[in-house]
Amino acid sequence: MALCNRQLAVEGGMKRSINGAHPALLLLLGINLFNYIDRQILAALEPDIRASFFATGDVNAMTKTGLLGDAFFVTYMISAPILGFLADRISRWVIVGSAVILWSLASGGSGLAATFAILFATRICVGIGEGGYGPAAPTILSDVYPIETRGRVMAIFYTAIPVGSALGYVIGGLIGAHFGWRWAFYLVAPPGLLFGLLCFLQRDPRVATHHLVQESPRRSMGDYLRLFRTRSYLINCVAQTLMTFVTGGLGFWASA
Repeated sequence: MALCNRQLAVEGGMKRSINGAHPALLLLLGINLFNYIDRQILAALEPDIRASFFATGDVNAMTKTGLLGDAFFVTYMISAPILGFLADRISRWVIVGSAVILWSLASGGSGLAATFAILFATRICVGIGEGGYGPAAPTILSDVYPIETRGRVMAIFYTAIPVGSALGYVIGGLIGAHFGWRWAFYLVAPPGLLFGLLCFLQRDPRVATHHLVQESPRRSMGDYLRLFRTRSYLINCVAQTLMTFVTGGLGFWASA
């Protein structure tokens, strides 16, 4: 009987948390849209950036601008597991809000960059910021939606990837052609800052029900290392790496 009452209490808590689920989805969807707009704006503006920082006859110019993409991906790869670890231990909304504000400020800073080295540094900061958003945002949606609807919710959330990527090329190309490449970075920063501030007004969904359920045991490093002995996990990691390598390269150089 006590177990049944406990289960009903947990279910009641989950239903209460769903009341704020749709606003959370809309907010995270908007952020994800600007996440991918920001990624592809750089690719759309690469020819203009190259012309701005390097001489026409510089045979290594494209190699150097290619490092801007590497700066993002490498720092994203390093920061994502670290910030994902933190998101399991502190408020996920705090992680998401901080990450969005960081990458938005860095994007605006990209437009202010007086040298290529400064531009390179801003793309590192963008990678760190987006590395914090990537692992934390889907877990918030998992917290506020029941398992029966999560598949549909995640499908909606990830529609921002193709839509945002396409808009990044369009917005970057149009603004760059009419106002210069720096203005493209300036104009994507304010919406991101607004989204980031809104995150700090959200309540961590785990707070509502943490007293009703038994806390999950903390995972040890050995638990994580065992993943690397799981064949299906390794195959999936390799496949995702190869896919990202190809699509990332094509996406970055498509406008060149």
